[in-house]
Amino acid sequence: MIHELRTYTLLPKKAPEFLKLTRKVGFEIRSKHSKCLGYWTSEIGDLNQVVHLWEYEDFAHRTQTRAALAEDKEWQKQFVSEARKCQLHQESTILDPVRRLAVHAGLRQRDLRAALLPPLPRQGRRVDGHLRQGLPARTKYSKPVGVWSSELGGLNMVYHMWGYPDLQARADVRKQVAADPVWSDAVKSLAPLMLEMSAKILIPTSFSPMQ
Repeated sequence: MIHELRTYTLLPKKAPEFLKLTRKVGFEIRSKHSKCLGYWTSEIGDLNQVVHLWEYEDFAHRTQTRAALAEDKEWQKQFVSEARKCQLHQESTILDPVRRLAVHAGLRQRDLRAALLPPLPRQGRRVDGHLRQGLPARTKYSKPVGVWSSELGGLNMVYHMWGYPDLQARADVRKQVAADPVWSDAVKSLAPLMLEMSAKILIPTSFSPMQ
């Protein structure tokens, strides 16, 4: 199984139009071809973005899906031709799940975090090892939605997504986590292995399967 994380940066004045078009036309057509796990808008971080996560059985399944979309006249004429007028930039990253995806009720805000690793042999394995050691302590305070490593797109990346009821709950949890000695040791081991880190807060659209 693989996941595809797609990020579209929209023209600010066109963002409402894109979301309306997706809600009324695009999402229903697109979902006939493969499974959408979540569809969000950015609240904090890079703004005027939509972020969506799709699931495929393997690369062959993705190739078949993309070919079917290219031949889908309804998708091309009713959605793609109009959606392109709203977009500034598109980005796609293929993710290999490290931890099984989970959905937690009542946690609408998603914290999508990404770390860039040096392109060195076995670096990903070292990061994975430290994460696995530290995650049991980290998950005592909140549970991850998913953990991934990048396979195609931006390489040498580790992604993890967490759910919170709201920003205050996130702040409270992160304060507790910082005081946990096991997770603190894991963070100290991970920090030298990372070149960059980023985080963005995502809010589910009304049509997102993951709320």
